[in-house]
Amino acid sequence: MTKIIWENLYNDLPVHVATALRTARLKPEQVITKTDGELMSIEGINEEDVNSIRAIYSNENIDTVNKATAAASIEEEVKQEAAPKKVIKAKKRSKKYTLMTKGLSREDSHEIKEAVEILSRLAKSTKIKTAELTINTRETGLRGEIKLPHSTGKEVRIAIFGPEVEEKISANTIDFDMLLATPADMVKLARFAKILGPKGLMPNPKSGTVTPNPEKRAKELAAGGTLPYKTEAKFPIIHLNMGSINQNEQDLIDNISETLRAVGTTRIKSAFISCTHTPSVKISFSSI
Repeated sequence: MTKIIWENLYNDLPVHVATALRTARLKPEQVITKTDGELMSIEGINEEDVNSIRAIYSNENIDTVNKATAAASIEEEVKQEAAPKKVIKAKKRSKKYTLMTKGLSREDSHEIKEAVEILSRLAKSTKIKTAELTINTRETGLRGEIKLPHSTGKEVRIAIFGPEVEEKISANTIDFDMLLATPADMVKLARFAKILGPKGLMPNPKSGTVTPNPEKRAKELAAGGTLPYKTEAKFPIIHLNMGSINQNEQDLIDNISETLRAVGTTRIKSAFISCTHTPSVKISFSSI
C-alpha cells in the first residue's frame, strides 16, 4: 500500500506555499484540478503564490506532477495484491475555452462594469448563462443576508417546517433549497441535524431561517431581492448566483456591487465572476 511522505512534497515551491499545501493535504494530482479561487481559499496562499504553483504543477506539466507524487511515495511493509497503477490524466480544455482565454489574464482585475461586459462576450458561445460570483474571504464563518436592489431571477424553493416536511426529511426526501422554522420547532429538528447539516439546510437564527413568523419570512425571500450568504464549511470562499448574464446589465452590476459592499471589501481577498463554461474575470474593488 502506498503512503505519502508529505515532507518530501513541494520542496520546489516557496516554504510558506509548500507548508500550506501540505497542511491542506493536497496531493499534486489534486492541485491541478483546483481552480485559482479554490487554491487562494487555502490559508497562506495568495494570488502570486497561485502563479508559482501553476508554473510547476499544471496540466501542461503532467509528467512533473506524476514524478513529484512518486518521489514522495513509499511502499508500506504490508503489501497488497498488485493492482494496475492509477494513471493521472490531464484535464483537457476545449478549443472553445482556450479561445475564450486569449487576451484574458487572470492577474488583471477589472471594474465591475467592464468585468460584466467581458463575461457577456465570453458567454455568447455557451449554453448556460448563469453568472456566478466567487468571493475569496480572509476568514471562514462569515454569513449574513444581502438586500439586493434587483431580483436575481432565480426561484428558491422554500419550505416551512411542519408535519408534512418532517415526514419528507425522515424519508430523506429533500425537495427544498431553504427550510424555515420557529424557535419552538428546533427541538424536533435536532434529530435531523445529520441530514440537514451537511446540506447547509439546518435552520439557524444567524441566517434568518429561524423566525417567529416563518410565513412572513417566506414571502420576503420569495420576492427575490433577499440573498443569504455564507462561507463554505472548510474554506473561506463564498459562491453566489447573481442571475443570468443576459439580464439587464445595470441590474447585474448593481447586484454585484451591493453584494461586495454587504460582505465587506476589507474581509475579501479577491472576487471573480464567471459562467459555468467560461474563464473567470477578476473584479477590482476600486469603484465600490
